[in-house]
Amino acid sequence: MLLELMSNGTLAELPPENMPEGISPPGDSSVMLLLPHNKYLLGQHGSEWVYAGGSPETLPQNVFLYDSQSLSLLNDNAEPTILNAGTVNTLRRELLAMSEPPGNHTGAVLMLRTFMGKHPVFLSENAEYLDEKIFAASVRNNPTLIKAYWTLRFAMNRGELEAVTRIKAWLKADPDVFARSGHETRLWFSILEMPDAEAVSELESLSFSVLELKRMAAQNASPVVVYNPVSGWLVLARFGRKRDTMFFLWAYFSHDLWNELRERKKLSVNDIILSSWGEHDTRQAMTERAKYKGADDIAE
Repeated sequence: MLLELMSNGTLAELPPENMPEGISPPGDSSVMLLLPHNKYLLGQHGSEWVYAGGSPETLPQNVFLYDSQSLSLLNDNAEPTILNAGTVNTLRRELLAMSEPPGNHTGAVLMLRTFMGKHPVFLSENAEYLDEKIFAASVRNNPTLIKAYWTLRFAMNRGELEAVTRIKAWLKADPDVFARSGHETRLWFSILEMPDAEAVSELESLSFSVLELKRMAAQNASPVVVYNPVSGWLVLARFGRKRDTMFFLWAYFSHDLWNELRERKKLSVNDIILSSWGEHDTRQAMTERAKYKGADDIAE
């Protein structure tokens, strides 16, 4: 894809024949943005971006594009080129849509098999599930396997091994529980004992007062559980052994969901926290998966 940055900050798509002299055309799975001062920005492989000039003596520079953050590109003896947040988001979206999702299929599917080894997908004599295309086709109509697989794949690619424990707890709790009507759960994370102002406002809307939150935060125990007859249950859990690396998780559960997990399934409070966090992980993973090539093939 070939784009040009217009003077008003918008992007215009150009046909390949409009490529300026001295600049190599982008490949089939890349995005090139033509910039002022005979410069360009080239994106490849999902997240690799290079800022370079059209002359051979110009050394390319690796740059990083982040969602909803503007980017300033320096020019010798000239004003910097500014890409606004919208432009950055468009560039990232276009490149990711051409790129294969990151992560290793074999590692993710073998980890998933340790949790769901009795599922028919994993009982084939020839281990067809090791072939990514065959596995994708076989789980197309199984939302639980799809969500667990992509959550594990992305987490393992980032080295977030704690997510493996959360997915295990999520599967144990029965993922369908979280999707049922009236089974609301909401999570907030903070590095301070009290959540931020937006989270506090949301918790107040759920009938938990600031005084209750402060009382929960003042306790040394973890987890701390508070019941509200109007809205449901609120749990505060602390993670991290050292004070400077500790963070806090506030988790809200509706009456119906808490009763299902605690009373009927007899899960411990810790398992309830981990399973709900696992549900949160799967939602994020599916949002991330939707950015990459082949997202239309994922059926939930």
